Amino acid sequence: MALWSGVGQAASMAQLAGVDAYGLINMIVEAVQTVKRNRETCQLLARRVKMIGDLLQQLESTQLMQHHETRNPVVQLEETLRHTYMLITSCQDSSYLNSCFMGGKHADQLREVQNDITFYLQLFPLVSFVDTSRTWEQLLSRSRPFATQETMDALHGVHPTEHEDRLRREALHATESEDPETHLPSKFEKDQHTSQVKNMEELANIFGVEKEAGLSKFSFPQIMAATDNLSWRNMVGHGGFGYTYKGKLPNGLDIAVKRHEISSLQGPAEFRAEIELIQNLRHKNIIKLLGYCVQQEEMILVYEYMTNKSLACIIADESKRKFLNWSKRLQMIKGIADGLLYLHVHSKMCIVHKDLKASNILLDHEMNTKITDFGLARKLAPNVTAEVLVCGTYGYADPEYVATGMISEKTDVYSFGIVLLEIIAGKLSRFYMHNASLGSLPEYARRHRKKLHRLMDPLLGAKRNDRDQIMQCVKIALMCVRHPVKDRPTMSEVVVMLCRI
Repeated sequence: MALWSGVGQAASMAQLAGVDAYGLINMIVEAVQTVKRNRETCQLLARRVKMIGDLLQQLESTQLMQHHETRNPVVQLEETLRHTYMLITSCQDSSYLNSCFMGGKHADQLREVQNDITFYLQLFPLVSFVDTSRTWEQLLSRSRPFATQETMDALHGVHPTEHEDRLRREALHATESEDPETHLPSKFEKDQHTSQVKNMEELANIFGVEKEAGLSKFSFPQIMAATDNLSWRNMVGHGGFGYTYKGKLPNGLDIAVKRHEISSLQGPAEFRAEIELIQNLRHKNIIKLLGYCVQQEEMILVYEYMTNKSLACIIADESKRKFLNWSKRLQMIKGIADGLLYLHVHSKMCIVHKDLKASNILLDHEMNTKITDFGLARKLAPNVTAEVLVCGTYGYADPEYVATGMISEKTDVYSFGIVLLEIIAGKLSRFYMHNASLGSLPEYARRHRKKLHRLMDPLLGAKRNDRDQIMQCVKIALMCVRHPVKDRPTMSEVVVMLCRI
């Protein structure tokens, strides 16, 4: 770990001793906005620290975090975060004397702390992976009580990476962030991913997307100009693929720019899937892909910009959610259902999204819903199942798909049921996962299906007629999350039921 030598700091170690990791992370993100020296390095540090905070939120819900040997790294992390905060605050001093006498020492110390932060970014997903693997074994033991240990070992031997991939994706999707400046990858990181991206210039020719009507190929300078050099001020969110920025084209059109993060576990395969699947989709409830950028190691997707961000942001923000009456929420539910029906039936090919969730549903200026993020989507023949690698987001993924790896149109139906319940309850699925006494969201909804006041968002202020409609939607949602899969309705049947409300 980095050695600490005293420099003139805005805060002392004693003052920071009582601040926990989350508090320190918030202090670092706030402090970096006013740094005057080593700005890019400080912003990179703050962004990585925020990523650690997202991972910690996931770890807090695991049983492993109750063990001393697992929590010990968190204590060590807090020490590193204190050093990081003090260094960043020292960079707020722009005086000539400080720059002359302390500039070199600051740069060295920032590099050492950056190495420490990188270490924790690698450590915590591994801790979560161990816990997820144990939980996976427990789930399989329950669903397949006669499975032998040899069978379990074989499972992990065949699919050792998709568990970690799913875990990392969940951690990075967990929150919408306003992190500091864009990531400037180190030489080590670039070397680490060279084999993955060395032929990116040829990807566009593989797609043949230049020939597709309405899909533009942007140069990287055009992307930089549109987003003010990928400024952190324009950052509007992040996910498993990378960070998303708001931009503006010369013609005044607002755009959303999704840039591949060099440390992401996703890459060319998800980038290609997104373009191949979405470029021909034309529906009011499906996000519109405007273009892409492929240049050296850069992989960037350009979409229409959604003013109100994601459904997850709205549900999580009480000040915004209170303006969503039942009429507007029902409109959103029907919009999502129409979008899924289009993917499953009317898009000339059956597309299973595989990762439908509140953060992958965007909202325009009129709160109309748009399904986005097709990196994990899969084309299927109608009424056919297929065995695929297990990936997605815990809490939204169909448990039978997680247990067997088999997907069908009804994999999305389960996820839709979860989102429908979230809209009614005014709480995201993870709220119930983090409160063991409540059980999962479907379990809670089943227990209280006849006690609507226990399930319904109190901000709805629903009238009697509204309550009847809400009760019908709860019934539809519970049908969507039924086990086994064959007992769930299709999206065609769901849309018909919703049209009667």
